[in-house]
Amino acid sequence: MLIIISGPALSGKSTFLEALAKELNTLAIVSTDDIRMELYQSYEYKPECEKEVWSLAYTRLDEHLYNGQLVALDATLRTIESRAIIINRFQNFPIVYFAFEKPNLTLLLERNHQREWKQFPEEAIKKMHEDYQFPTQVEKAYYSKVFDVTRMDFSPTIKTSSEWIKNYYK
Repeated sequence: MLIIISGPALSGKSTFLEALAKELNTLAIVSTDDIRMELYQSYEYKPECEKEVWSLAYTRLDEHLYNGQLVALDATLRTIESRAIIINRFQNFPIVYFAFEKPNLTLLLERNHQREWKQFPEEAIKKMHEDYQFPTQVEKAYYSKVFDVTRMDFSPTIKTSSEWIKNYYK
């Protein structure tokens, strides 16, 4: 099973996946940010590097999935088009999707300023926030399950989703 998430930068996606991984114990996480750091010693998004970042991400996802492992993709996936690529590429696997609400831009900018590492340029945050597309009903039909993440307290969603995932494998 593949787990994907979407939401603007700084909306809590990585924090959410880390909490879900603790709950499930068997969840591997493939992070495009971590791959950027591994390859280029920087979290900075550089369009000219994205082909290599995604190639490695897909390779790692394939390895986990073909070995029968539960894996999550930690990437922004903020547009319907970016998620469609994932749907098409991994159509032979069940996909669980966590769609994050679009937090207030002021909150995202404040979070960015509070970070001691991995800060984003303010214009990049504004652009990602502006471009974020919540999934349509048509898109949601392609997933095995969709969870809308609408609160900053992730506990209820972690509990509900981890129970659903565990039951899926029974």
